[in-house]
Amino acid sequence: MPVPYYYLDLNAENACVYHNDGGTLAEAVLTEGDGEHGRSVWQLTEHKAQVILDRTHFEGLHACRQTTTVVNQSQVPLTVDSLSSLFVPDIGMQGERRWYDHRFILHHAYACWQGEAQWHHDPIEDLGLYATYNHNHQASVRFSSVGSWTTAQQYPMIMLEDTEKGETWYFEIESGSGWYIEVNARGYQDNSGLCVLLSATHEKNDGWYVTLAPGESVKTVPAVYGCVQGGFEEAVAELNAYKRRTFLTAFPGGVVPVCFNDYMNCLWAQPSRARLEPLIQAAGEVGAEIFCIDAGWFGVQNGWFIHNGDWKPYDELFGEGGLSGIIKDIEKAGMRPGIWLEIETVDIRSDFAKAHPDCLLTRHGHPIGQPQCFMDFRRGEVREHLMAVFDRLYDMGVRYIKNDYNHSTGLAIDAPAGASGAAALLLHTEAFTDFVDEVIRRHPGLMIENCGSGAMRCGHGTLSHFHIQSTSDQEYYDRYPSIVQGMLACMPPERAGIWSYPYPLDFHLRTEQAEMYPLTHPEIQKRAESGWETAFNMVNAMMGCIYLSGRICYADERNKALISTAIRLYKQQRKDLMSAHPVYPTGTTLIQQDGWTSLGLLNQVAGKLLLATWRIRDNTPSCTFDLTRYLPVGAHVTEAYPGLDGFRYELSRGQLTITLPEEESNAAAWFVISF
Repeated sequence: MPVPYYYLDLNAENACVYHNDGGTLAEAVLTEGDGEHGRSVWQLTEHKAQVILDRTHFEGLHACRQTTTVVNQSQVPLTVDSLSSLFVPDIGMQGERRWYDHRFILHHAYACWQGEAQWHHDPIEDLGLYATYNHNHQASVRFSSVGSWTTAQQYPMIMLEDTEKGETWYFEIESGSGWYIEVNARGYQDNSGLCVLLSATHEKNDGWYVTLAPGESVKTVPAVYGCVQGGFEEAVAELNAYKRRTFLTAFPGGVVPVCFNDYMNCLWAQPSRARLEPLIQAAGEVGAEIFCIDAGWFGVQNGWFIHNGDWKPYDELFGEGGLSGIIKDIEKAGMRPGIWLEIETVDIRSDFAKAHPDCLLTRHGHPIGQPQCFMDFRRGEVREHLMAVFDRLYDMGVRYIKNDYNHSTGLAIDAPAGASGAAALLLHTEAFTDFVDEVIRRHPGLMIENCGSGAMRCGHGTLSHFHIQSTSDQEYYDRYPSIVQGMLACMPPERAGIWSYPYPLDFHLRTEQAEMYPLTHPEIQKRAESGWETAFNMVNAMMGCIYLSGRICYADERNKALISTAIRLYKQQRKDLMSAHPVYPTGTTLIQQDGWTSLGLLNQVAGKLLLATWRIRDNTPSCTFDLTRYLPVGAHVTEAYPGLDGFRYELSRGQLTITLPEEESNAAAWFVISF
């Protein structure tokens, strides 16, 4: 595997740390390490600065994690405006075919709100990477993000599959703000290969730069890379294993919990005791272990967002005992209480913002995003105020926090002299995750979910500090399978919170049925009659962390049994799920695609394949899935869900044939296959 190394583009004012294209390190001397393993230190003789590369290798994995640090050892300021976390050259230099001869496939994921993790698998030629041949190659493919929503358009990970050698390179940058990945070619004529640059500190992406005073240093965010035999599935498995090694959190009790949250297709941020009580009872009865009250519990009714940042309960909503009383009711139902926060944002009209205007992030001297502004986590007043909020909620019995993040700062924030707005934003995001780490250390047994209008900020650099990641705000269950498939390529399944919302109250009906009791809308009742809508919802969520919602208190006996059975089966398998990796018998699916598709969670040690199959907006009665590359001879189905009328299946010699009722255009099934 080629060693990541660099070239240093130097002049009288700036040190721009780039990649090495051979022989250009004459002005730098390797003074420590071998340039390949552990730490290596380059001394820049002319500028009296050090470049330190720190690498971590992981036993049993090909993954290498690297950071780069520049230290100014001179007596004058040194400006750094382009610093790469990682650069890997010379990919595809060997082989019968050149890199540009239909040899490489680039796997990458697009994203947007309610349409996260849409994977594409493109020949590099189709993306605009081609040989210009002489005087070095100039074409490149770039992926990037600016601001604090790091995954709002693209996920910061790519894979390069070498179809000739049967191996796949993977790369990911772990940034909480802007990031940049570039794939290009380096070399002359036929003596060239592909190279990949990963950076969160690059001037041409978001204007990043810092000026280091004598003795000061700057360090990049981590980036990881590796190469595995195989293709997309094998690279995903390796990245899942790497991320499990580098998470900073663990689940209290050792297993991923079953959660109920009252927001999605349910209360829509309109909680009250009357509305919560039947949901608490129903969630406890079907086997939920956490009950999370979402937005609307604070401030004043129908204007709670004005008090975002103060986090004072609106006790009148909850009757006798106020919020503390409803938290005790959740505990009595056998569940751990949870609450929604959005700790990074604050309304300009809130008490905190009025008292501490200097604690808000600004751009051009004005608070960003009015009226919903942003707390500055570099300020002690912010951390002290919010820690007190966590202390109060924890003392009340709250053991789960859904931390939302519904806005992005945009390109940059105001910065002190000698640094860019992008550099200041990166420091702010690092201060925020440091605060999260401190909250978890201080409150034993507390879990914190990362949400960002779904998954607008779900890269490993942020998620590794949390317990669970919301995968989407997608409100329509038949649009969710492609998101589930895609998100499990980005994170381990046990970290992926997946909504399931039987008996949904659609968003556009929430005002019409503001009281929501009794259930009156005939369309919702009719859709639930056969049970297949409930089963489809549960199959979605059984492939990750079940995040149950919907007005399940209205479920009839058939649908209540479908929910309870799914949760029971899930609990039986979740320990094996937590060490499984995703496989794609039918490939990945885009959100607009109809027809049959599938997703598996393979655990070779346990000898199990957990398989979800979906028929989406289609009435083709049967489909056969080829599972021979995952299953040995003798594999057999030990559990099958949902067991409704019209559901049949047969597994023979690794071929699973499923039949679903033709009248159900959306239907799904889930299997445990043992071997």
